Amino acid sequence: MVTPVISQLNANAAGIMNVIRNEASPEYRQAVPTVEQTVESIKAAGTAIMAFQPRMNEFVNIANRIAVVAVTSKMYENPWAFMKKGTVEFGETVEEIFVNMVKAEPYDAPNSPANVFKRRLPDVRTMFHAMDLQTKYPVTISYQQLKQAFLSANGVVSLIQDIIRQVYTAARYDEFIMMKYTFATCALNGVITNDSYTAITDAATATAFVKKVKSITGKMGFMSTSYNIAGVPTYSLPDEIYCIMTTDTAANIDVDVLAQAFNLDKVTFIGRQVMVDSFSFNEGELNRLDMLLSKDPNYTRPNSGDLEALSGIGAIICDKNFPQFYDNLDMYTEQYNADGLSWNEFYHVWRTYSASPFSNVVMLSTTASSVTTVTVNGPSTATAGETLQYTATVAAGDFTNKGVTWSLKTNTVTAGTVTINQMGTVTVSENATGSFGVIATSTVDTSKTNTKTVTIS
Repeated sequence: MVTPVISQLNANAAGIMNVIRNEASPEYRQAVPTVEQTVESIKAAGTAIMAFQPRMNEFVNIANRIAVVAVTSKMYENPWAFMKKGTVEFGETVEEIFVNMVKAEPYDAPNSPANVFKRRLPDVRTMFHAMDLQTKYPVTISYQQLKQAFLSANGVVSLIQDIIRQVYTAARYDEFIMMKYTFATCALNGVITNDSYTAITDAATATAFVKKVKSITGKMGFMSTSYNIAGVPTYSLPDEIYCIMTTDTAANIDVDVLAQAFNLDKVTFIGRQVMVDSFSFNEGELNRLDMLLSKDPNYTRPNSGDLEALSGIGAIICDKNFPQFYDNLDMYTEQYNADGLSWNEFYHVWRTYSASPFSNVVMLSTTASSVTTVTVNGPSTATAGETLQYTATVAAGDFTNKGVTWSLKTNTVTAGTVTINQMGTVTVSENATGSFGVIATSTVDTSKTNTKTVTIS
C-alpha cells in the first residue's frame, strides 16, 4: 500500500560540503579545504567559498544537484508516482495504438480463389496523449542565506532542505493533484463506468461493497466492451488491476476480505492497493489547480456539486494502463543576480496527464447514473445527395455517460437510400425521396431516446 511520506535529509554539513568539493573544479578544491563536522572547519571552508564569486556560484550549482539526488528519498513522495509510464525523450506526444480482434469468416471452398486475394484491413484505433502542463517553480537564494549556512553545524543541511521543501515538494504534490484531477475529470465527464453502492455504515453494507468489488474484478478478466471508454473488446489480467480506495472506505473494510475479493493473498493485494484521502478536492488543492491550469482555456474549477459528487466515490478499479502519465521535462536552471546579490533558481516541470480509452476502469460511488432526456439537434429538411450532421443533448445526473448510439427510421423513404454513422453523420442518396427519422438512444439507459423527423425536399 502506497501512502505519502515526508523524510528528512540525514547527511551532515561536512559530508555534503566534501561531496561538493570532490565534484568541483580544481581551483575550488585548491582554495576550499576538506571539511570536518565542526563549526570552526565549516566556517573556514565557508570563508574560502564566500571570498570569490565563481566559488559561490559553483557551490550553489552543485548543492542544487545534490538536492536533486536527495529528493528521490528525502521529501514528500507522490503516492501515485508508480502510475507514470516513463519519460518522453523526443517530441511532446505519445501515440497509443489498439488493434481490434480479427473477425472470423466461415470456410468457403468454392469462393476461395476470390477470397485469397481479398483485402481485410485491420481495425486499428489510435489515441494521442499530448503534453498538457508546463510549469516552473522559482525560488531565490540570497547572499545572506548562503553566508549564514556556514555559521553553524547544520546550516548547509538546512539550506538544502529549504530548497527541497520549497521546490521539489511543491512539484511532487502538484503532480499528485494533477493525477487525481485527471481521474476526477474522467469521472465527472461520465467516461468511467459507474457502479453505485450503498454508503458503508455497517457489516452488511461493507459486505455488499466487497461483493461488488469481487464481481467487477472478476468480470474484468473476461473479454468485454463494457469497461473502457472506446467500447473495444479487451480484458485485464489479475496482476494488471489496481484498486484506488479512499482512506474512509478502506477503514471500514478488512484488508483480508478485500484481498479475497481480488483473489490475491493479503501481501500481494496490499501492493496493489493505492490510497487516496478523497477523490474530491479541498480548498488548498483547488487553489493549486487554479494556478497550474490558469492558462488552460478548457479548465473549469470544480463547483460545489462536483466536489460533493466526487466525495461519494469510494474506489476506482483500473487497469494499470488506464492512467497515461509521462514526464516530458525535468530541468533545474539558475541565474546569478549581481544587482540583488542572489541566485534565482528555476525548476521546470513538463508533464502529460491523460487516460487510455482502451483500458478497463470502473468506479464505485454512492451516486447512481441516470438519464433524464435525450434531444436530437440538427436540420429537419434535407436535399437529395446532401450530407447532414446531427448532435444529441443528453440531460443526465453526475457520473453519467452522455454518449448515444445513432440509428435511422427509414420506412417512409420512398426511393433511394439514407445512411447514418455513429458520429451522427447522415448521407442522403441522389434519388432519395420521402422522409426519415434520426434516432439518438442513450448508451446508459436505452429507454431514453429521441427521434427527429427529416423531410427530403
